[in-house]
Amino acid sequence: MHFPLIGLHAWLGEFAAVMFVWAFIEMLTGAERNVQRARLATLLGLVLVFAAWLAGGFYYVEIYGAGVKPVIKQGPMPWAHSILMETKEHVFIFLPFLAFLAHEMLKRLSANLPRGVILRKPTQYLLGFLALMTGSMALFGFLVSSGFRAALEQVVL
Repeated sequence: MHFPLIGLHAWLGEFAAVMFVWAFIEMLTGAERNVQRARLATLLGLVLVFAAWLAGGFYYVEIYGAGVKPVIKQGPMPWAHSILMETKEHVFIFLPFLAFLAHEMLKRLSANLPRGVILRKPTQYLLGFLALMTGSMALFGFLVSSGFRAALEQVVL
């Protein structure tokens, strides 16, 4: 039953990455209608990141630590856990907070247009960082899953 849960976690995280890319692109011009769409994208991204946080956290505590981690560490790609999953664990904690910050910055920016121009560049940087981090989380998750599959194949052969 854990495979649908990890699939849901991955889908939520990847879709959140798309939302942050959308918001980043909207902020390239900074027009009022673009800021409004960016706010919508960050709100959706925030909800998706938080949902991925819950699904992934539950999976990690209930399934990964006891069942998946030891298999990966004994397999041909132990670095998948030692480097990538350890990185995911730490970045994962901060993503909802950064997503919330991005949404709040966009709210303040849209409330103060055109005076809020000073917030435009920092908001763009934060959105770009969020897009990069959420995208990296998806890539790292794929590689960790590959480490698990490789370990299982090694046992079967």
